[in-house]
Amino acid sequence: MTYESAMTRLEALAREMEAGDVPIDRLAAKLKEAQQMLAFCKAKLTRADEEVQKLLEENES
Repeated sequence: MTYESAMTRLEALAREMEAGDVPIDRLAAKLKEAQQMLAFCKAKLTRADEEVQKLLEENES
């Protein structure tokens, strides 16, 4: 999964929940999926930041 596809899914989940389109029986599952997408995106951003920092440090040497 890419960062972009995860963000798209996260945004769709947020819209569904904000609009009240999620039946109460499915709300917990949707929230869990949203949390997973958020964790995935955060991890991707952290890795990208670490790679950029490493490249910048190598460039300074």
